Amino acid sequence: MMDVEVRNVRFNAGRPKICVPLIGRTFDEIIEQASLAKKQADVIEWRADYYQDLLDDEELLITLLALRDELREIPLIFNLRTKPEGGEVELSLRDYRRINEFAVSSRAIDMADIELSHVDKLGSTFIKWMQALDVKVILSDHNYEKTPENAVLLFRLNMMEHWGADIAKIVVVPGDEDDVIRLMEMTLKAQTFVTLPTVTVSMGKLGKISRVAGYLNGSCMTYACLPGCASAEGQIEVEKLTMILDEFS
Repeated sequence: MMDVEVRNVRFNAGRPKICVPLIGRTFDEIIEQASLAKKQADVIEWRADYYQDLLDDEELLITLLALRDELREIPLIFNLRTKPEGGEVELSLRDYRRINEFAVSSRAIDMADIELSHVDKLGSTFIKWMQALDVKVILSDHNYEKTPENAVLLFRLNMMEHWGADIAKIVVVPGDEDDVIRLMEMTLKAQTFVTLPTVTVSMGKLGKISRVAGYLNGSCMTYACLPGCASAEGQIEVEKLTMILDEFS
């Protein structure tokens, strides 16, 4: 498996890196969350779809630059998730593309999380352009209904590699315990199919074990939340997750 390095953080096998999403609606909430999260996170993700001034370029730029300043050497992921992928905002593909390009052009972000289903329409030049500006691309696939068959999951990971992603991410909902175990086994198996670092998450209470299983299956990053600020079902508070992962190291 290839390692991906961003600001001295290496995405590889071993202890999964802890990413804390920021879900503030206002500038002040976002910066306040960032200042709390940076004390414990390896990586910070800005869920820009929560931001009330998303469509105001001037405010967006101010927030991006303030976040960069606040986080200093901590890698920052820009993630704009639309409603069909469990996000907070309805956007045309044109706006989705424009805002992502704006964030990359600001030079404030290190990584962009792009939904696999959009890439068919956006094309590989969109990804290559981001990478040319030193932004790593996480291609992600969300399924809020089920955990697809292993062949489907592996096919999606292959598609992410085909499109030129730096990191591949799969997020699913389990129907039962078997689905959770199957995802963890598939993650381990994926390392012989793709060379990309992978992130896999099984959501909800049932899937919580997948958030700490990176040691065993090679999932290189896991998501934790600030108290009362979960951006997905089943997220563990960052302090707790750090303690759990410390037990394994």
